[in-house]
Amino acid sequence: MSPLVIAPAADLPAALQPAVEALLRGELVIFPTETCYGIGARADNPAAIQRIYAAKQRPAGKPFAYHLGDWAMFNSVVGATTIDILCRLQSHWPGPITFLLDVAEIKTGFRFPSDPVAQAFLQACGVPVVATSANLSGEPSPFDAAMTRGVAPHAAVVIDAGPTTLRGDSTIVDLTVNPPVCVRRGVAPWPCDH
Repeated sequence: MSPLVIAPAADLPAALQPAVEALLRGELVIFPTETCYGIGARADNPAAIQRIYAAKQRPAGKPFAYHLGDWAMFNSVVGATTIDILCRLQSHWPGPITFLLDVAEIKTGFRFPSDPVAQAFLQACGVPVVATSANLSGEPSPFDAAMTRGVAPHAAVVIDAGPTTLRGDSTIVDLTVNPPVCVRRGVAPWPCDH
């Protein structure tokens, strides 16, 4: 499988169409974010989600985060949320923080990457997407497409947009508790000034 190489000046919606079509068919797609490369699937396709577990050799039951390309998708998944939480999200997103929220009494992770290729891909999909880092469980997160080779054979498309800008993992912050708790220190500092 040849990677889908995205040039810096590419017409993103057109260039990403093969990846979007693959994800909508229920296949896995590897895509860049500002932190690392992720492997994603339709959130409404249980068989595709199981293929992510198999590809990563990830323990069953360890959940994946929703990856969002715009606020409309967030609203469609989460529905109403408090003004306090919404203001906090809006002050940090798009950006390299995964927030844990209470959705229907289930603690659920959400990422809104700032990477333009990730945003264009996720917007074009038009359905909720869950994803996680595109590496075998326990191995380092991949900061370029070549580093995804451990899981790439399981993906229909690998979007190669070059090295990620931040080369690290997202910070994970739990907003289901007050005050919020940082559960993984990544590239974004927490607490922040804004």
